[in-house]
Amino acid sequence: MKKITFLLLTLFFYFSTVAQTNQQTELYSVNTKRSYYLGSLDIPEISIGASFDTLAKVRSYANKFPNISNKAFTYIQNGNRLQFDINCKQLSSIKDYRFVVMDDLKNDILSGSLDQLEFTKHPLFGYSAKLPTLDIQDKVISITLYNSKDPAQQGTAIVYNQTLSQSEIIIISRQFFIDGGKGSTVEMKRDVSEVTFDQESKGILVAAKKNDYSFIYALIVKEKKTGETVFKDQSWNYSYISSKGGGNQPHISIDKNYFKNSGDYEIIIRPDLKHISEKELEQYSSRKTISVDIVKTYTTEDFFLWSIILIVICFCIAASLFYLIRRKNKQKIKDENLKKKISETKLASIQSQLNPHFLFNALSSIQSFINDHDVDNANRYLSKFARLTRHVLNSPASNTLTDEQNLLADYLMMEQLRFGFQYEIQRNNLEGDNIEIPTMLLQPLVENAVKHGIAELRDRGEIKIYFDRKENDMLIIIIDNGMGYDVYNTTIGLGIRLTNERIQIWNELHQKALISIETVSNSTGTSVYLTFKNWL
Repeated sequence: MKKITFLLLTLFFYFSTVAQTNQQTELYSVNTKRSYYLGSLDIPEISIGASFDTLAKVRSYANKFPNISNKAFTYIQNGNRLQFDINCKQLSSIKDYRFVVMDDLKNDILSGSLDQLEFTKHPLFGYSAKLPTLDIQDKVISITLYNSKDPAQQGTAIVYNQTLSQSEIIIISRQFFIDGGKGSTVEMKRDVSEVTFDQESKGILVAAKKNDYSFIYALIVKEKKTGETVFKDQSWNYSYISSKGGGNQPHISIDKNYFKNSGDYEIIIRPDLKHISEKELEQYSSRKTISVDIVKTYTTEDFFLWSIILIVICFCIAASLFYLIRRKNKQKIKDENLKKKISETKLASIQSQLNPHFLFNALSSIQSFINDHDVDNANRYLSKFARLTRHVLNSPASNTLTDEQNLLADYLMMEQLRFGFQYEIQRNNLEGDNIEIPTMLLQPLVENAVKHGIAELRDRGEIKIYFDRKENDMLIIIIDNGMGYDVYNTTIGLGIRLTNERIQIWNELHQKALISIETVSNSTGTSVYLTFKNWL
């Protein structure tokens, strides 16, 4: 009977222990459904997240601080386990990057190369990999990512799972100018309760007791009479000021101009973390009250203030004159804008006239083939004409140089079927896809070279078109070996006349990008030179 009773008791304690262990394991298990973003580490396309056990309370995460661009701070309570996530947009971005996980004693817990981790697709980040689960009870754990080829490219995320340290103000001292304002120094008194600001005063210096995480604390100054915060900063400096215990202590200088009134001010140092109220963080803060006496001195600013009064009077007079002049200038601008709109309307009207002019000439060529019973060439011409027509009808106000060159090539191939001439197009030192010119600006000039230049020469006719650059200018030259014509003849064709009008209106609208055209013609041929000023 005793053996049976002992056996039952043994089984009872065993199953109780197993149940308790299972319950504890379940409570301490990491909640992988919830991952916290730990902050920007200034590493392109790579970020770090973390999941915690169900008992952990994530109080504040992804905190960034001044003067520390590559560190992020997360504060949790009652944490037991943690699992880091490493996320990246593209797997190529993790090349050459390594990671190291350390505790607060700087012991390496885990390290390796990112490209050795098992990344899976993630709907938000692109790709994600999980590190092994870590025990973090009462620990401070940090993970650092760094480039093995360039260690300067690194960032650290800190997970703080301990009680925050109590802040302590160790120095409050007046700063004053020396060497005629070229430098400053600090009074030997290091714990003053009364400060007098005179003309030689620069401000006060406040130093805090240093700890490994001083950067999470903020220095705050409040005017006690009003409760207004007149100063707040976390840009701690770690040079020059040393305490009796040795080592440079974090300190911040406060300019005297923040103290607008004489009276009592409270100096406060406390943690400044997102998502946690000031009231809750008060238990980790330290406070000291100083009495500030501002000695009124007449400075350059005071004389400037009195000068302002005189300037205001002069300003009122000047403002009246300015209003009248501005009103006149507004009317002038309004008139110029109206003139610009009229010019733009004329430009669009001219371009709309060019399109039917081109179409009528092309249809005339097709009719010529049909009258000559040359059906094959008529079909070829009509095929190229259809392609060119779509380009002409759908073109915007400006087109790329490449598109315009292709338009000229299509047109010359069309006319070559009819007249049998030879042509050549060359482009040097120009990126055609990055340069725009007015649409259909060149076609009427080339058409003129065909119809009035080399049409009668047939297969002896030649047309050459050159695109080149001269410093910031673009040059386009159209040459034919025709019989030439009188460039001063006022009865020139419609296409040439419309082109000249377009150039004239363009130059009125674009004073900094002018187009000039010059035609030289004699019995051996005609050359047309177009210069696009400051086009490149």
